[in-house]
Amino acid sequence: MSLFNPRILDASIRDVTANLNDTQKTDVLLHALQHLPIQGCRTTMENAVQSLLQVPNLPTASISRALLLRAKGRLAAGYRTSAQQDLHSVLTVDPENQDVKAIIQSQHLRPEMLLREPDCPPRFSPEVWREIALFLPKRDLKSLLLVPNALSRIASQLLFREIDLHLTASVEPSGIEDRVRLVQGASVDQDIDAWHYQRSADILTRILVDPHFAGHIRSLSIFAVSYDDTQPLTFQIGMLMNALPKLSNLRKLHCSGNNELIPRMLQTVHAYNPRLQRLSLVVANHIVDINVPVFKHLTHFAISSDDVSSLSVHAFLAQSRDVLRSLSINNPHWRFPAEAISVHHLTQIEFNGCFSADTQVFSEILANGDQLESLMLSGTLECTPSSLFRKYRTALPFLRHFSLTITALHRHVVDRELCPTISEFLRERTQLRTYHLLVPPSEARRIGFDASAWGVLPVLSKLSSLSITYPRDLSPSLAGWLVPRTVQALTLDVSPAVTEDLVSFMNVCLLRSCMSLSDPVQQLRTGMPPLLRYIGITHMPIRSVLSVVEHGFPNVRVVRIDGSVWTVIRSEEDGSLEVEQWPYRRAKYHAAEWLESLECAEAIWKGVNRP
Repeated sequence: MSLFNPRILDASIRDVTANLNDTQKTDVLLHALQHLPIQGCRTTMENAVQSLLQVPNLPTASISRALLLRAKGRLAAGYRTSAQQDLHSVLTVDPENQDVKAIIQSQHLRPEMLLREPDCPPRFSPEVWREIALFLPKRDLKSLLLVPNALSRIASQLLFREIDLHLTASVEPSGIEDRVRLVQGASVDQDIDAWHYQRSADILTRILVDPHFAGHIRSLSIFAVSYDDTQPLTFQIGMLMNALPKLSNLRKLHCSGNNELIPRMLQTVHAYNPRLQRLSLVVANHIVDINVPVFKHLTHFAISSDDVSSLSVHAFLAQSRDVLRSLSINNPHWRFPAEAISVHHLTQIEFNGCFSADTQVFSEILANGDQLESLMLSGTLECTPSSLFRKYRTALPFLRHFSLTITALHRHVVDRELCPTISEFLRERTQLRTYHLLVPPSEARRIGFDASAWGVLPVLSKLSSLSITYPRDLSPSLAGWLVPRTVQALTLDVSPAVTEDLVSFMNVCLLRSCMSLSDPVQQLRTGMPPLLRYIGITHMPIRSVLSVVEHGFPNVRVVRIDGSVWTVIRSEEDGSLEVEQWPYRRAKYHAAEWLESLECAEAIWKGVNRP
């Protein structure tokens, strides 16, 4: 009995075609396609014809045969517009093609229809549309929700990957202007809070009843810091605890809350979401201690508090030292946990605390931070680290973002070499993208801060974000030219106690209708980088934000004065400028999203909480 293996034919066809040239292979493929069933083989047909059309110097007859076969397949699948394009291409090279004429007659097509351009967008697959939508900012995704297309559903899925829940009222900082505004617009604020309450409740309900929706959520931010003890959060917290187990794909979690919420939330997330990768906590209401469970896959951890004990947090860090890659600690009373972490593994460090005389923060970071890309240090300085910056001058080879904010100096600290050594430490780092150096103006001499601190700026040729204190001995006519031409976001810490010239610059010169080149503002304006889109000014009262833009920084799109932010609006008709102040919620919760949409992304610190 003879046996026949069908695979032998496949192997024989492969062996034969391997010895043919490209033109002969196209003949074999075209012959095979003629025997391919039209129904159910569209993908195979499309791929085969596409490969044929990419063969160089293909005979015109072969091109016509390939396009004709694809047109038949597309007509069978219902894609008439794309099929008409193929038929039109065949008639272009062979006007008397009888097969095309037969198809036109059988499909009741008119010849002029073949010349019509497609009246619909390309028929991309949902996967392709999703890849395109991934590059869009949130504001554009929200616009796509109104498009009657598959893009609407894709935009909805992408938007709801990141969800924020506001379980309590958002209280603005107190002040004279704020109190007046609160009295006049109390009902408006109450309506906004009520809208957020209802929205949060709707989202939690959707999570509970729709597993598919819950499975799309990757990032969850919870804002539940209560300033009113008469309004308990028992019901809201209960809904949240029931919803958290449904978030099977949750990878990033931020929570601002008190001792009623955070411990329960951490226990629930640890039990049902063990693959959490990013955890950020803002602890309020004087929690004495907080137990953070160990997540095996946690790479980013951030905590901000005032009175929480550091013992349990240090224990958590010690258990997670091998997996953590980014760390942020914000507590003015804590010391840097050098003994609990492995700096060698970290790529991002943010520490706002106390730099005591016996601290190891500078030596530990500079000696072992081989992988650090982002470093932010802030707090009270009780030590003299200039010798360490000099000793480790070539340390941190991958550093791209550097920030040092000295909020206060211990009365015995004198380190006049600190700022000069920091300048030398950064001088050779031409790849640096972000540089922040903020010092208390009244203590500038004790740490050697003067106009020479600005002298290193021109060599930082790729700097895009700069935040720096303005020194007493720096001329406005020179300051603008020292800022690198690549800077797009600039923040100036300008204290009236430091520079009388700039006090006049902001409070007097900007209010004049006509200005001469001798004015400090005009001198500063002439040297500003052409790409500047964001300007921030701190610790200085400004009477007219619009005057700051018109006479000092005409090209910016966003202005920030201390904690208030304005968008600069330019009229397309006459080029006139207007400024629109951001609502408090936008500035506090959605600043990053709006800055990106206004082309001011460089103003966002590339820190632990950024994706």
